[in-house]
Amino acid sequence: SSTSSQPRYGNSSLPHTGRNATKGIMELLWSHTWLLVVFFSCVHAATKDIDLSNHCGPLGNSVDISDATAGELYWDSYPPNKNCWLTLEAAVGKRIFLQFTDINIKGINKRLGCDDVLYVKQGRYAGSFTPDRSWEMVCGRSNIDYYATARYVTFNLVSSRHGGGHIRIRYTVYHHAYDSSECDGFYCVTRDKCIDDSLMCDGVDHCGGRSRGAYMTDESTDSDGGCGIVEHRKKVKIIGIACGCVGGVILLIAGVLVYWRYRRRSQ
Repeated sequence: SSTSSQPRYGNSSLPHTGRNATKGIMELLWSHTWLLVVFFSCVHAATKDIDLSNHCGPLGNSVDISDATAGELYWDSYPPNKNCWLTLEAAVGKRIFLQFTDINIKGINKRLGCDDVLYVKQGRYAGSFTPDRSWEMVCGRSNIDYYATARYVTFNLVSSRHGGGHIRIRYTVYHHAYDSSECDGFYCVTRDKCIDDSLMCDGVDHCGGRSRGAYMTDESTDSDGGCGIVEHRKKVKIIGIACGCVGGVILLIAGVLVYWRYRRRSQ
């Protein structure tokens, strides 16, 4: 009778405790991984490049860039006899700034005539539609900046029987801000634009008009503290990610050791 009153560690209590401990460890691991993913996505600017040869299609065709801060649209050699459409769709409250960085579309310009033409206009279109004079016409080797005041920008490429031109367009997602107090990123003073601060100092003029602050490469002073501050932020983010990863590995090893220990004691 004395032996029957003693706890049966080997058969019931300890395995049950081990299962609870294992469950708790797995929950900790999942939560740690989730926090790392969220942290990593928040500190890195999302760039999204779009190959027009794969995305330019019938009217109404669109690409969602609501998760992007910047990117490039490109077509290294567009085909002849093409009439295709693409609409860029930014997040609600955002706008799209376009820079035609490398354009070679057959023709001279819209006044002297275009063999091929790329039509551009803000907005989204569907059904039976043909661009009119309100659309921006791009041909030749035009280098223009295009500011959309809406979250949609639509392109229509029409090529002749020759084709063979190329297109490279840089886009930057921004929102309008009257002053820096309305901007949680980098404020483009001359354009009243607010862009993601992680785009600063990358050598690209995201503000347009060759604004100094948008593509600084030195440690000059501006409203956000210059490139020295930006580089410091990047280093802090990298250190944070590294520490998080090391902590995750340590937690995983500790979980495995604890689980192994309970398994041995329960046998």
